[in-house]
Amino acid sequence: MVEKFKPFLKDVPLLLLLTLLVIICVEEVEPFQTEPTVCISDGCLRGTVLQNSVGVSYPAFLGIPFAKPPVGKLRFANPQPNDPWTGKYDATKAKDACIQMVTLVPMAPLFGKEDCLYINVFVPALEVRDAGLLPVMVYIHGGGFLYGSAQTEQRDPARFMTWRRVIVVTFQYRLGIFGFLSTGDRAAPGNFGMKDQVMALRWVKKNIRAFGGDPNRVTIFGESAGGSSVQFQMISPLSRGLFHRAVSMSGSAISSWSVPIENPLMLARAQAKVLGIVDASELSTEELVEQLREVDAVELTRSTERLKLWDIHPITLYHPVVEPPEEPEPFLAEDPRAAWRRGAYATVPWMTGSIPNDGSIVTQTIYRNDSLVEDLNSKFVNLLPLILRTSITKEKLARLRKRFLKNTPPSKWVTKDNYAEITKLMSEAWFLYPMVRSIKQHHANRKHTPTSVYSFQFRGRYSFSKLFTGTDTPYGISHPDEMIYLFRMPLFFPEFPPGSPEAEMTQLWVKFFVDFATHDIVDKVGTCYGEKCEVMTFANTNNRYFPVSKRLVPGLDEEMYSFWRSFLEDK
Repeated sequence: MVEKFKPFLKDVPLLLLLTLLVIICVEEVEPFQTEPTVCISDGCLRGTVLQNSVGVSYPAFLGIPFAKPPVGKLRFANPQPNDPWTGKYDATKAKDACIQMVTLVPMAPLFGKEDCLYINVFVPALEVRDAGLLPVMVYIHGGGFLYGSAQTEQRDPARFMTWRRVIVVTFQYRLGIFGFLSTGDRAAPGNFGMKDQVMALRWVKKNIRAFGGDPNRVTIFGESAGGSSVQFQMISPLSRGLFHRAVSMSGSAISSWSVPIENPLMLARAQAKVLGIVDASELSTEELVEQLREVDAVELTRSTERLKLWDIHPITLYHPVVEPPEEPEPFLAEDPRAAWRRGAYATVPWMTGSIPNDGSIVTQTIYRNDSLVEDLNSKFVNLLPLILRTSITKEKLARLRKRFLKNTPPSKWVTKDNYAEITKLMSEAWFLYPMVRSIKQHHANRKHTPTSVYSFQFRGRYSFSKLFTGTDTPYGISHPDEMIYLFRMPLFFPEFPPGSPEAEMTQLWVKFFVDFATHDIVDKVGTCYGEKCEVMTFANTNNRYFPVSKRLVPGLDEEMYSFWRSFLEDK
């Protein structure tokens, strides 16, 4: 059918062409059976058929177990392979999220279950088996290692199905104390949530062919802590050969909020103390873990908030750790900064990028509360090391004031009027600097491996800022607004009206990721050449047909990079 349109396709503007191709594809869709069935290593699955907003129907297999439920003796233990089943497993509904407390939003809801290690597979509507196996895109959700899920209400990959070129996989992993408690020895080596991710990738390697997917063309991608997780998976020896391309969105394994804590046992004992466990400081690590296994999951989740030092900080209280030398198969055996610097990670094409105001994830939770703004202003010097996770000297403070605070007096360091400056500070320290540092080191280590960079600057009608602040204050593009255009999020936002700038940006943004997973990377998404990178920029523009630009950027903001490299003095 596409052939008859060729004479005039060359004159059709880009966005109109994309829309036309979607319509053509929908017209040619073969209807799937109403009860799709797939048989994998553990048994057969009965899936369901979903439909996206442009009418494309596609099979989905939801809530498939990829590991044993991490409960009882398996709490604070490495994930174990799932047991096979008999008959058809009902894969028509998603499972509960991993238990979590979302402290970033007002009223901090607690929900989910410990039994949460499930995976979802979404297959394009077009029958592709005769044409060969499809590339696979595996999404790792973000949420500061303490919240998030693979439920379609929060991350629905329906838009990817429009292009019918990839299979999309989403899954859940243990969060917070359940995923990242560590005693620093074999009693609880830690990184259980990261090992859940590895287990999910192994499941994909073993089973995705049954869905029409190619186990040798797997792209992992994630945002925020999910982007950090992608970089951790590149570093971990446990993940070698399980994926072949990687995308880190607004998140890095070498950010101050994700690098390993130095004394995880101290944190574990502090957790036991707030729970009222007797002799928490004197118990052996084995006894400590056994006691914590007996605590109710809801009580355990709520108790972590009592360890916060100021408001919700540190945000990522529990996160990946360096495992003890005696651990036979560690996920992480050394500091990720050292591993990345010396090139001890997977050699795969890598794409990374950010939005201008990623630091809003920190500032909006403060600026929604006038008393917190005043408190941060009065205690700025004392709280800055906690938030930035680095020491602050008088010399550093003077440099910080000059760069961000215009040398204002202490009484006006943090006010309602300088939200933009404080957000820029956090954006650079938490996101932009570690991203640029990672790019520089990656290119030095892998000169002949494609490294791609994007900048998402498009501002639409919806924003996570309303969820984080509970107000309609126009904060601009906020962390993680770019995800609104990649996944449907019916729990938070309605679908964009057809033909709207947001709907058109969605098509371009999703296609960008699909292109990375399926095509020659340099031609489609750009790459870096020495100290220069072709940065793909997605932004609002007066020309609605060209909201995407590719420009060669020298140095990737050398002034910013030099400032934070000396300021943070990281390893």
